[in-house]
Amino acid sequence: MGFNALYYFSATGNSLAVALSLAARLDAAEPISVPGSLVLADPYAQARTASKVGFVFPVHRATLPEMVLGFIEQMPARPDCYYFAVSTYTLFGCNEFWDIDEVLHAQGACLNFAVGVKAMGNVGLGEPSKRVVAHRMQHIETQLGEIAEAVGNSQENYFRRSIKLLGKAVKGYTDLRRRHITFGIDERCMRCGICAQVCPAQNISIDQADRQAPVRSNRCQACLACIHWCPANAVRTGAKLHTHYHHPAITPDQLN
Repeated sequence: MGFNALYYFSATGNSLAVALSLAARLDAAEPISVPGSLVLADPYAQARTASKVGFVFPVHRATLPEMVLGFIEQMPARPDCYYFAVSTYTLFGCNEFWDIDEVLHAQGACLNFAVGVKAMGNVGLGEPSKRVVAHRMQHIETQLGEIAEAVGNSQENYFRRSIKLLGKAVKGYTDLRRRHITFGIDERCMRCGICAQVCPAQNISIDQADRQAPVRSNRCQACLACIHWCPANAVRTGAKLHTHYHHPAITPDQLN
């Protein structure tokens, strides 16, 4: 009997918490960070021999994060392997599963099982209360039990495929907005380095030799991890539509 491999991308910690829960329920190897795997000699070592390979990620701009899509596009897919995906979303999912399935189909494989999990997120006018967060976490754990049972039994399901045009429209609009997104850092910044630590694209650097604010490069994935994890709440965007939230059971050093 083969083993199960899990790859994840996480900004708020939601997707990592889901990956950890599924790994425990499925007796899988420790989940592998997609950004972190890029420094390995062979990022796909587990995927080459696992009997089941799963991807856990947040919905970004109506689909999966660009870094995850690129990772799957370069992955050696196998027709005899069972592939599954779990997305975490705040408002709605859209084309994330269809896009993965198209990539796998190009290599003769397919996405066998996929499901979205509604989680607390990064879009809204106010931060969620602890009571709301706790209620949502409890509901997610129940859902993850059902997902693990389905994956453990190698079930297949029909996932949404009927909103490709809507997905393209949403992605086009949000990609345009992303290109014009501006980040600001105010006087509350303590230069603790957490924003650089959680950035999956290594887009933020801090020069400890001076007292300047963190410096951003041009590799931003617009995941907003820097906003969610800043302990001083010093990072913001011009749009002011993003809440300051991260999963209560995840720490910054776990992410990548």
